Amino acid sequence: MTELEYWTLQIQKGRISRREFIGRTAALGITTALATTLLSQAGVAAEPKKGGSFKGGLAHGATTDTGDPAAYPDTATQVPFGGGMSSYLTEVDAKGNIVGDAAESFEPSDKAATWVFKLRKGVTFHNGKDLTADDVIASYRHHMGKDSKSAVKSVLAPIKDIKADGKTTVVFTLDGGNADFPYLTSDYHILHFRFLGAGRPRQAEAQPELLRVRCALFRRCRVHQHHRRGGARERAQHGRGALDHAARSQDLGPTKGKSEH
Repeated sequence: MTELEYWTLQIQKGRISRREFIGRTAALGITTALATTLLSQAGVAAEPKKGGSFKGGLAHGATTDTGDPAAYPDTATQVPFGGGMSSYLTEVDAKGNIVGDAAESFEPSDKAATWVFKLRKGVTFHNGKDLTADDVIASYRHHMGKDSKSAVKSVLAPIKDIKADGKTTVVFTLDGGNADFPYLTSDYHILHFRFLGAGRPRQAEAQPELLRVRCALFRRCRVHQHHRRGGARERAQHGRGALDHAARSQDLGPTKGKSEH
């Protein structure tokens, strides 16, 4: 038995992980691509598992960043707090097409001046509560209010009215026909929060806890934020995954001045 055959037998019996197999075969001069092919030939599939962690590097980020999606400035908040932990009514796929995310369907009427979105089953908040039409409406109105300073307030200005038709259907009425309206609902600012009455979403679920900010004299400043998933997210549907917790550490570059804590 060759060493390669030995390690192939070990993973088939479940004695080692895929990671260890690839590491062992790499020591034998086998590339990752070839090792993956060997695993497939051996009948060892790459099964997704819940759990683990993901670490990524992003540009931007500042101590003024907030968990309020109306004020998301860039990818430093969009990626971990938006797409990583929340869903939108729609999203743009890899081919540039608009497809449903939290919405399973969206249909126009009245020459595209009215849009009806039907919510997908299985979209829940972190506490297990189902996403409802009232949640969606409250989340949109958060950006549309008179005193709102949301980055998408002007984008949503053509919306004349939003109403629920049952618990899982949202009807948007626009001030004119717009065939591209579903693209607007994919904007990364418009994630969903729980509706607690009085027309307001639960903003407490959006706010991250700022753990610490330390800027030492002539040193680099780092801000650490932890964020529990507050937006609605579709779980285990259509092969999608979601983050339940995000910890962010930002390097803000050289600083001058007194230390702050």
